[in-house]
Amino acid sequence: MALNDQEIKSLVEKIRSEYREGAKQSPKIFDGKGFEDRYIQTLKHRGNLDLFLKDEVSFLEKIKEKHRELTERRNASKGETINRILDEQEEKLSKYQKVDFHPLARPEMRYFYGAMTNFAETDLPVLIHIFRGTPEYSSFQDSIAMIERVGVTKRGLPSLRISEHIKALLDANGNQSAMERDSQNILKEVCIALAALRKTMLECVEKNRVSDRMTVQINERDFPKAAEAYKNLLFGIALEKIIVRTENIIRDFRMSDLVGLDPK
Repeated sequence: MALNDQEIKSLVEKIRSEYREGAKQSPKIFDGKGFEDRYIQTLKHRGNLDLFLKDEVSFLEKIKEKHRELTERRNASKGETINRILDEQEEKLSKYQKVDFHPLARPEMRYFYGAMTNFAETDLPVLIHIFRGTPEYSSFQDSIAMIERVGVTKRGLPSLRISEHIKALLDANGNQSAMERDSQNILKEVCIALAALRKTMLECVEKNRVSDRMTVQINERDFPKAAEAYKNLLFGIALEKIIVRTENIIRDFRMSDLVGLDPK
């Protein structure tokens, strides 16, 4: 049976109250603002409030359980706090630009979008410059296309893959599982592409398929960031820098196990 207006109002206030109480112990886990943003978006797009609130109650229970688990872990590890764990991850990602492309987007995804727009502007043009017109270039094309879909923006609009992600966030109608699923899909897709780029670059360097005399000569007007970072570097040195960049992104966004970057 559908909730009436008074029941909806009461349930919303109960959820708000639990976020407020939880935030007294862990404001980063009990993100009341995140709930308010999702609620406003659902109202704005005339989503199903019954389904939205049902999912929010379920999500809140998961948050509470996560908080209990982390509290127990903190006590077992002699005072390691929940906020410290979250702050460490935030600190690791803060080296990247944070792009606030939508209020429903996870902080990690905002940093990831910033990392990939920078990679597309700084590193990808150099990789293409080095290998375009060579037999090896075909090995890079699929990975380059995947990275361009998430990292290349035009006329100030979000990239193609991020535009799809925004649509997925709205279509989820506040369903946290659906929203998280698309976020993880982007991280996996792009980090697999980065790992493939890294593998091919390593093979080309190890098998001497890259000139040891030619230097990067890239158009400063078209690619100012790439020119600033790589101009006049030997091809091999430039590739080593790009390889390190791919490894850092994969590790910082916790995808190294998935792509086999650090085999155990």
